[in-house]
Amino acid sequence: MWQTMRLARNANQLMLLLGMICLVLALLIVAYYAIAVPVEKSFGERYVDNELPLIFPFYVIMSFKPVTVITYLSFAGAVLILEASKDRLRKLETRGARILLLFLVFASGYEVIWNFFAWFTTWRVTGGALDLLPNVTHEYILLPANFNFATKITFLIFALSLYATLFLQNLEQGTS
Repeated sequence: MWQTMRLARNANQLMLLLGMICLVLALLIVAYYAIAVPVEKSFGERYVDNELPLIFPFYVIMSFKPVTVITYLSFAGAVLILEASKDRLRKLETRGARILLLFLVFASGYEVIWNFFAWFTTWRVTGGALDLLPNVTHEYILLPANFNFATKITFLIFALSLYATLFLQNLEQGTS
């Protein structure tokens, strides 16, 4: 029994460490491209207009835009940290958090759908590079948002809030 508890604690610590590493790597990519590409025409374009070189043999198969890697690392990091924190989170009241998360699911889900329709409608009307289209359907104080960047970040918020809602519900029901 003690060995099982020790293994579970070690697994949780490993997941927590891996989750933090994922989030730190995502932040490093954000910082690197913010410094390497200081000027952009639309907000987030610096994370879309570049490709991350992958090591052999993966670069032959595909490459990723920085925003894609940031999204993947952020999702993986958050999930790993939540899973590692299950025992501590079981002790907390989660109703308020679930209500807030459900609102985020609704709002971000709506925004993802809106972004996809606006993005492809803009592309059909104006043409050009699909990844570099700015959202000019609104007035912006500084820069218009890049559709690719905004859609991926909004989908990350949608996916994380949906996962966290289901995660907390399972904790409350004792099914995880």
